[in-house]
Amino acid sequence: MLARAFALLLAMLMVVPAAAQDKPIVGIAEMQDLAKTGQSDTFATMLETAIIGSGKFRIIERERLATLMKEQGLSNSGITTTNRPGQTGGFEGVDYLVYGTITSVSAIRKSNFGASLARSLFNNKNSNQPDCTNTDVTMEADIRITDTNTGEVLYAKRVSETQRQALVCGGGTQIDSSAMMRAAADEVATGLVTTLYPIQVAAIQGTGSVILNYGDGAVQQGDFLMIYGPATEIPDPSGNGAMLKIDGEKLGALQVTEVQTSFSRAVQVTTFRQALAVGAIARPATEDDVKFLQCQANPKKRGCKRKRR
Repeated sequence: MLARAFALLLAMLMVVPAAAQDKPIVGIAEMQDLAKTGQSDTFATMLETAIIGSGKFRIIERERLATLMKEQGLSNSGITTTNRPGQTGGFEGVDYLVYGTITSVSAIRKSNFGASLARSLFNNKNSNQPDCTNTDVTMEADIRITDTNTGEVLYAKRVSETQRQALVCGGGTQIDSSAMMRAAADEVATGLVTTLYPIQVAAIQGTGSVILNYGDGAVQQGDFLMIYGPATEIPDPSGNGAMLKIDGEKLGALQVTEVQTSFSRAVQVTTFRQALAVGAIARPATEDDVKFLQCQANPKKRGCKRKRR
């Protein structure tokens, strides 16, 4: 019995590392700080934590990555090099590189007249009472994620996170910059994960509830998602031999109703041009997208503009 238990434990120890080895490796190539916040290293660390937390990637240590980049002459332009003759692109040891720039940090202070008035009413010294204010602080960062085997930019986005400080009367600040950067890092990690492993329909229950393969961190309750048909590839007319990947047709929209750790539930909020199927790809949709589809299905719906004859 003891021998069987030991054999089972040994098998588990052998399986876990093998599974981990199958995960793609991501490196934080460079984090510039044009806004001079002094937080570029902190932001890079948060990006690493968020990407590891997705459970789908491994992270290469920044010291080791810096050595590899120096050896292979990889610049911050995102162009990859190779040590393998006869192959185009390729950066040994890393599958995806994340480049980022903290571009700006701005603050807008707004006077809270109601709080200031209440403060004066309940204070005997009515004169010279300090104003009460809220301050909105916004951090913006440009993020680019490249495939090191091809040099293709998979994800490029300007991430913007805003935090409102607690009400302050008489000066001072209570901004939690760490929370703001962590939210931005989570958004980047979600973008990386869903670019490589898109949100998809995992099941359609008899009640009409749609199960999606992502949960907390990737979607939120109330989010609208657009469902797409199969993507196609067509030759680039420039004659360079490249192929252009074209999104499939927009089939309809879902709205997330419940979010769990590893999955979420959604309901159809528009009619679908064809039956919703398991494996269909979902991407974030705007309210305007949903309204457009709803109006196409029912032009007489309130708020839909009718075409003039």
